[in-house]
Amino acid sequence: MPVDRQAVIKVENVSKEYAFGKQTLLALKDIDLTVFRGEFLALAGPSGSGKSTLLNLIGCIDTPSSGSISIDGDKIADKTPNQLADLRASKIGFVFQTFNLLPVLTAFENVEYPLLRFRVNRARRRERVNRYLRLVGVDKFAKQRPNQLSGGQRQRVAIARALITGPRIILADEPTANLDHRTGDSILKLMKQLNTETDTTFVFSTHDPRVMEMAGRIIKLHDGGIIHSDEKAA
Repeated sequence: MPVDRQAVIKVENVSKEYAFGKQTLLALKDIDLTVFRGEFLALAGPSGSGKSTLLNLIGCIDTPSSGSISIDGDKIADKTPNQLADLRASKIGFVFQTFNLLPVLTAFENVEYPLLRFRVNRARRRERVNRYLRLVGVDKFAKQRPNQLSGGQRQRVAIARALITGPRIILADEPTANLDHRTGDSILKLMKQLNTETDTTFVFSTHDPRVMEMAGRIIKLHDGGIIHSDEKAA
């Protein structure tokens, strides 16, 4: 656990319901969770446990039915859709199991894309994108489109894209699910290295034992509730 214990995410008494016709599905119930700066944290549980729902709420992709969520001290319920978009763009990076790269753009252009909304000039964008492509080890593939890259290379591009704006938080939804064992291991080691070197907070939604083994803390969910929090000894 980070020494300064600075909270970057606070989830307080959060529940999430979805309506299906006349029926209501309770996806999350009374969740309380604080995530600290620099953590490498795993939300673990079987399919349907609520881990991806919780990740989407933290990422401001969805909103809770009740309770409150704060990112860096800002309550997301107080923000307009445009303000939430700005919050996501500036403080949160996303890594998905399906990579979510734009197929018509090169690796360079995919990583560059989040910077376009911040009016960063072309020279600075180029320098920053090249630096992050080197950081994740795919600078040789800058001109390749996603369909010309392996799964591991695409995930490295996705990690560079997530980091390019300097976010405080990276949310990773099953980032190793579509990768073979060896490639998944290399991606996890890369993310752990970035976590250590940059003090960026990583939160995973996962059922991969390798992610849980590497995590500093594991939050176990079942049927929409937290059933166990396991903080490993330093």
